[in-house]
Amino acid sequence: MMKSKRKGRVLTWILGIALALLIIATIFAPRPLNWNYSFSKNDEIPFGTYLVYESLDSLFPREDIVTSWTKPKNFLDEKIPLKTNFIYLNGRIKYEDEDARELIKVASAGNHIFIGAEQVYGLLADTFKLEYEPDIVPGAGFYNTDSVGFHFANRKLKSGFGYWYPRWMTKFYFTRYDSARTTVLGHDHEGNTNFIRVKEGDGYFYFNANPLAFTNYHLLSRNNSEYIFKALSYLPDRSTVWDEFYKPGTRHQEGLFDYVLDHRALRIAWYIILFGVLVLFIFGARRRQRPIPVISSPENTSLSFIDTMARLYYSRHDHLDIATKRYTYFLEFLRTRYYINTGADESRVISEVSRKSGVSERSVAALFKMGNKLGRLRQISQEDLEQFNRQIEFFYNNCR
Repeated sequence: MMKSKRKGRVLTWILGIALALLIIATIFAPRPLNWNYSFSKNDEIPFGTYLVYESLDSLFPREDIVTSWTKPKNFLDEKIPLKTNFIYLNGRIKYEDEDARELIKVASAGNHIFIGAEQVYGLLADTFKLEYEPDIVPGAGFYNTDSVGFHFANRKLKSGFGYWYPRWMTKFYFTRYDSARTTVLGHDHEGNTNFIRVKEGDGYFYFNANPLAFTNYHLLSRNNSEYIFKALSYLPDRSTVWDEFYKPGTRHQEGLFDYVLDHRALRIAWYIILFGVLVLFIFGARRRQRPIPVISSPENTSLSFIDTMARLYYSRHDHLDIATKRYTYFLEFLRTRYYINTGADESRVISEVSRKSGVSERSVAALFKMGNKLGRLRQISQEDLEQFNRQIEFFYNNCR
């Protein structure tokens, strides 16, 4: 009995010391830089918009800046404002139909709505006949890693050298819009339109296809802060509503538990509580119950095996092998989904894929060209792999 108690005390001390070390390591461990797309005014990470939001006072010095944490229809509550700006920034935005109709009514009443997004889907895009295209440059090596320059159409806003960004950060532009009521406000150095203004009633919509240009990273990069302020200067000096609803992760819709996990101090406290409850349960159960033999049920290790293999591939940095497999699965998808013979003449295959999937023939051709180059390469970089994966995901997201 004494020996058992002594073992219990030793185990308790070991667990306590381990917990203390874990807490200290967690508190003082350096934080890795977070490169996730946020577009939130609360985030100071590279692709947050904290600095841009804080700069709005200098753009609209005489008016209030208001934050909307809910969908447009709920925020407006059936009351159409007068002389108000609305700013939406996100990677991709698909407004619910009722929100799209509400925004159109808001613009018609004389308000200005600025939407920075790589792609806008749904009713709003259909109404203004918006179509986007990713920036793919065939024939410029496996990937074109050059920069891309932005220019304003208005001579008064033009910069002598333009505003330059890494091409992978600025990969979309407009290929179609309602030209009868659209004014081109900006383009890249190759002439692709990336910033437009659409007339709607007594107001305007502004669509910019490169939202990453409006993040903290670019506000601090070279003279690119000037591009942000010039683009937003199209909005008049009025009361401005900043959207925090249409953001990645939609934090406003998360519950209390998500809020706790999203804050470092609360997360540590939560783990401490869980650990304490676990220790109490273990030692309390040992005192009240006799040991019961544990018979493990057969474990389904399929997902574990897949995860292990994925980590193995990643740790080997065999990016070419992963890209090849992604392309192989893509071809299999075409065969099983559209019943296409991918071994036929490539030009016919590309045309048939575009016709059946609804994806532009240019995008399909570029994807096939990238895939065919894999067989001639010995290795590719992680950036190449990520870019190739984004092009395949673009096809999956836009095919029918």
